[in-house]
Amino acid sequence: MVMGGGGGSNLPYISASGGSLSTGSHSSAGNLPLTLHSWQSSGVSTFTINDITGSGEGVIYVWAWGAAGGNGGQGGAGGGSGGFAFGSFQVTAGQTFRVAVGGGGGNGSGCHGCWGAGGAGSNGSSWCNGGQGRYAGCRGCSAGGGGGGAGTVLYNGSEAFGNIWLVAGAGAGGGGREGCGGAGQGGGGNQNGQGGSCSAGGGACCANGTGGVGSNGRPGGDRSGGGGGGGGYAGGNVGGDPGCDCHGAAGGGGGSNWVIGSALTDDTEAGNYGTTAESGHSFRNSAGDRNGGTGRMVIGYERQT
Repeated sequence: MVMGGGGGSNLPYISASGGSLSTGSHSSAGNLPLTLHSWQSSGVSTFTINDITGSGEGVIYVWAWGAAGGNGGQGGAGGGSGGFAFGSFQVTAGQTFRVAVGGGGGNGSGCHGCWGAGGAGSNGSSWCNGGQGRYAGCRGCSAGGGGGGAGTVLYNGSEAFGNIWLVAGAGAGGGGREGCGGAGQGGGGNQNGQGGSCSAGGGACCANGTGGVGSNGRPGGDRSGGGGGGGGYAGGNVGGDPGCDCHGAAGGGGGSNWVIGSALTDDTEAGNYGTTAESGHSFRNSAGDRNGGTGRMVIGYERQT
């Protein structure tokens, strides 16, 4: 248990537990001295407000990055990098949160006729997960698409969709490639996927309510598979198939960032293919880097000085 609060702003002192502990400050939290709790391994953990002095109400600050999508197979295109979300929220003593950190999508593989798709990234909860890449065609030396990464989610209480307070969208998988034409990159969190060759259309960002869209199917002939969609508050679509043999598929669309309207302050930023959102942020710790990087969440509150 760690005590926080006070400093120069006269906020109530918070004591909380969960995650890895450190200290720091950031301009989005008014440069206050902060106690920080962080998570960067995929899966679900608990963060609890144990006590708050005085009124029993306080303020937390939350920074999150979504995971990245996987590479397309056989020298295919790179997976998209993670998106970013920030919010500050009023909290009360005894309040419990679930922190679901997104896992990266798996890489596709090449010359695996009929197979080779990259696996979907997961955050360990039922929402905002990535989509599997599309399988390779069954002829020639086609390649599977990379899997979409999973979004990083803050739940107020249980892991129900209606309890989501914040989501950092994940990057999508890159398209699989074959020799006659290039593949498309997976979209970053909150970004559309890039088109492949021979009219392979990039997957749309932020198109689906429950997570990134994958596909257990495959294109016909000697054609590579598209990248799986990234997970987010609204997930991205799987990348499109090329319209002719021996060509590269499209990247999937990234998943959306989202912050609940009751947040005191909020901010979001999209990933940009290979560039993670808020890439220079001092709390990022390489989270959301392309080609399967995991997400990250940091929760802070003012510490006593």
